[in-house]
Amino acid sequence: MRSEFNNLRLGAITLAASCALLVTGASLAMGQAESVDTDGDGMVSFAELLTLMPALTEEEYQALDADADGLLSGEEIDAAEEAGLIPAG
Repeated sequence: MRSEFNNLRLGAITLAASCALLVTGASLAMGQAESVDTDGDGMVSFAELLTLMPALTEEEYQALDADADGLLSGEEIDAAEEAGLIPAG
């Protein structure tokens, strides 16, 4: 039952991310993610990611944050792209 919920959740995240990227015309290739890193800490915060994906919810962001530190690393972004949660640029 839990894996069915996770699959539905991942599907919803994928759909939301895809729609947001279509609306903004942006993609999250790592180079672009680095340009979104406005504070230069090498990580992408929820607020920073909202500039590319304004429809992203905090729950969706947390699902991308594999280590639950509140920030997305390059590895987490790459993993999300490979999983199809974020369209590859």
